[in-house]
This record gives sequence, structure tokens and C-alpha cells, in this order.
Amino acid sequence: FAGELVWIPREHPEDTAIPCLLLQAPAGSSKVLMYFHGNAEDLCLTYELVDMLREYLNVHVVAVEYPGYGIHFGKPSAERIIADADSVFDYLVNEMEVRPRDVIVFGRSIGSGPATWLARYRSPCCLVLMSAYTSIRAVVKNIAGRLAQMLVADRFKNIDHMPYISCATFIVHGQKDTLIPFSHSQKLHEECSGPCSLHLPKEMDHNDLDYYEDLLEPLHRFLESCGISVEPLPGKEFLPVPSHLFQPPENQALLNSKGRLNKLLQKYS
Repeated sequence: FAGELVWIPREHPEDTAIPCLLLQAPAGSSKVLMYFHGNAEDLCLTYELVDMLREYLNVHVVAVEYPGYGIHFGKPSAERIIADADSVFDYLVNEMEVRPRDVIVFGRSIGSGPATWLARYRSPCCLVLMSAYTSIRAVVKNIAGRLAQMLVADRFKNIDHMPYISCATFIVHGQKDTLIPFSHSQKLHEECSGPCSLHLPKEMDHNDLDYYEDLLEPLHRFLESCGISVEPLPGKEFLPVPSHLFQPPENQALLNSKGRLNKLLQKYS
């Protein structure tokens, strides 16, 4: 990822930095899409999708890695993932001069947790949820039953955030998803306070989808219907990226492994 992998600093300099993919829109754009990937992915595996989002929507993309995934050293926890999401959002606004109303937040599966949190507390222009859940505990109940549900702490309670989200919200969930039933997204849609569209492709499951028909085209139409323009501002077509972000800090520990949902659930229990 030469020229595309950046290391976003946290609030405290002694902390390790957050590895992110930063893909600039070739023609320039006024919008930045923050992407939070699914559980069985890392930045490498998510590249194809975020590159298509960049090209099709003409937006800059910043894909955020989770602790314990890919090259991001650390232990995955809901609190750490939320803190990292907050740090990257702050860096975009404070250092790259991106207006909060020019940020689109996209969360896929486990990534719907930090995305929904940002949509509630940071006021982006749009929230996109793909294969989302109402809460981690509810997912465990669907997979392993009520007893397992009671053994898992209730983290990433997306359903509790939805009544406070007023930005434009697009939700897509496959009707053939057997890991997280699409009824989760139906409930999130019902609770959302802002303009919200629910798209339920019949042939899409949790991992397999037609990127264009199931996601890109309907999302593009939704953004247009909400009047969300990607036309770049004069003189601000591209994100200003300091050169030092392309090198990991000297104290940065690196990891080469990919997280799994059971690891996250162990941390949450």
C-alpha cells in the first residue's frame, strides 16, 4: 500500500498510532468516507471494496484498522475500537480541516458499532450500515442461544444509538444473511430519527453480494436524493497528508494476524 497506508496518531504521543488506508478521490472530492470493516477482514482484504467506494462515489476513503487485526498491534475491545474511531475523526477535522458535515461514516458488520457511535456523537453528514446488528449480545443469541447471550457483556448497542441519529442513514442487509438476520437492520431502521432508507437485497448474504446492484448503485442514489454533493471545494480538492504519516512511529509495534469474532466475544465477556 505504498502511498496509501498512513499512521494516524492518537491523543497521547506515547500511544501507538492507528494504521489506516487513505485513498484519495482521483478527481478530488468534498467528502471523506470513514470505513470500518467486518470481523473476518483487515485492511488488506477490504481494499477491493473501499477502492470501489472511492471510484464509484467519488469520495476520499479512510479505512480504519482495529487493534489485533492486520498490522495493528493491541488487544481488541469495544472501548479501544471506539477510542480509535474518535481519534481518526478528530484528526480529520482538526489536522486535515475536514468539516464534520463532509464525513460519511460506513460500518460493515462488526464495524457498525464504531460507525453508529460516531453518527450519534460526531454529527457526520451520512451513516451507512451494512449487515449491521442491534447489539453484540443479540448476535450471540441468534448464533448460540439464550444461555450464551447471558454470558456476553452487551457491547456495541447500536439499537440504543439510533433514536439519537438525525443524519441521513442508508442501511443494506442481505435477506440470506444467516450470521446476522436482516431483522436486526429492520429494527435499526425503525428506531432511526433521521431520513433513513432500508435496502434488503434478496440474494445477498453476510459475505457475498453484488457490489454494484446491492450496494454502490442504491447508495449513490440515496446520497443524491439527500442532496449530499461530493463536488470539491475550490482549493480543497484533496486531503492534505503530512509526509510523516506514511511512516510508522519508532515505538510502533506491528502485528501480522487477523481477528475473529470469537476473539472479540471473549474480550467482551
